[in-house]
Amino acid sequence: MRRSTKRPAGLPEPVRDMINLRIVRHDREQVLADCESSVLPNSGEVLQLDTVDSDGEKRRPSTLWRVVSVTLHVPSLQSAPRNDGTKHQVLQVDVEVLPDVALVPEFAHHAEKVLSESRM
Repeated sequence: MRRSTKRPAGLPEPVRDMINLRIVRHDREQVLADCESSVLPNSGEVLQLDTVDSDGEKRRPSTLWRVVSVTLHVPSLQSAPRNDGTKHQVLQVDVEVLPDVALVPEFAHHAEKVLSESRM
């Protein structure tokens, strides 16, 4: 039995601001994805990257990536006022990832080395 996904009458639709989410492979500075998103991943989470065709159907198997850092590009208080009068907001988020080593044990040593170097 399917549940209805309609919102009750009178309730406002949730506002979902979109930001540009850029996924970068941490150890190679290779951009893996660049798209709009209304959600942000946390460090330690796993992202599933899909390659889709023009109809949105998957073309090849997905790949799993572990999030190692999330960088929000935040306009400082020293930023000039926007020409259109709106408030500044976060528009760009860079997410650095490594292959999910939980699924590929032979990458574990290399990934740990990269992570320990990035903590210095």
